[in-house]
Amino acid sequence: MKRASLLLVLAGLCASPSPALPADGQPADTVRIVLKFVKRRPATGPVARFDPASCPSCTAVATPLFNAENARETVIALNVPRRRSLELAFRGAGDAVRRVILEGGDLPFEADGGRIIVPVPPVAVDAVTAGEVATHIVEPGMVLRFEHADPARRAGFYATGPFPDVQRRAANVLEFAQREVVRELGLGEQVEREHLGRIQIMGFDTNAPHGHTDAPPHMHMHLRWPGNTGTQIGHYYIGADGLLTHNQVGVKDIPGRERRFERGEPFTTVGPNGHGVYTHRITTEGWLELGRAGDAPCLIRPDGGTGFGSGATIRCAGHPEVRIRVEDDRSRGVITVATGDVTETFRYDIDTGALISPAAVAPPGPSVYQDEPADPIPTR
Repeated sequence: MKRASLLLVLAGLCASPSPALPADGQPADTVRIVLKFVKRRPATGPVARFDPASCPSCTAVATPLFNAENARETVIALNVPRRRSLELAFRGAGDAVRRVILEGGDLPFEADGGRIIVPVPPVAVDAVTAGEVATHIVEPGMVLRFEHADPARRAGFYATGPFPDVQRRAANVLEFAQREVVRELGLGEQVEREHLGRIQIMGFDTNAPHGHTDAPPHMHMHLRWPGNTGTQIGHYYIGADGLLTHNQVGVKDIPGRERRFERGEPFTTVGPNGHGVYTHRITTEGWLELGRAGDAPCLIRPDGGTGFGSGATIRCAGHPEVRIRVEDDRSRGVITVATGDVTETFRYDIDTGALISPAAVAPPGPSVYQDEPADPIPTR
């Protein structure tokens, strides 16, 4: 099936629920940036306020949830001239700030009286993700995005009321349970081999970074197509009991209607080649089936009294049953994942979520012998 025809089919299925960046009168030839000022110690008020005199061509962003204030950080959004080296000033005490972060990296800063001076490099496109706190675990054909739901950073839909602890723990377990099924079935290697894109496994944010409210509680596993066109995004919603309720599917950037899949209804993710890749089905009990399209699925069932929040057990035909448990120690920046008798440890930056554990083995030195492919045999 040609891609244009397939997109028409997908458009009839549903539309993307993902929010686009709002247009609020952003001046021409500017980009939007978000700076995170990490507080040296917990505080109730802002540690930095933008000084417009330092950049008359810069404007503050007033769009809701792009700016944030909590006990851990002050987050400031600005429209700044595109591709310009800038030195921005912020009113505040430099000794109250531990780090200044743009995207996933640190910017140098210095105190100057009652001001904080921050050199900002030339920025070509919007750079707004500094408010996110998530760890990315990358494997062949797949990336798992693990959100760190910190009650101190709660915002947007989750700003008030009971914090969704059960749903957050359930999402954590379901992310790694899906990762284990992807590994068992070789789905990551398949999508990489066939150039279908990359599998994205995600939970949900509770701090509404750059306006992404990510609510009600849910988890995802979708196949991001090359070029991000045609990507079908399922939202597997999690109830207060830690079980799955339904799946709401949309297609990235294609207008139309969304489609809801109830318990018992399968949803098959389609690749850019027009073929089904894998199928999800929420069971009548609120458990999850996941398998290669057209094949017998694996069953992911909860393991305890709080739904998936207590852990999960995975059963795939031809594979030993395995139990999954996940713990996130936000104070130390450590994710612990127990898969059967194997325990993995992922260490991360507590301010950004960036993975700091080694992610790959360094190559050997050039003196180490390595097999090389033999020369092809000449043919007539």
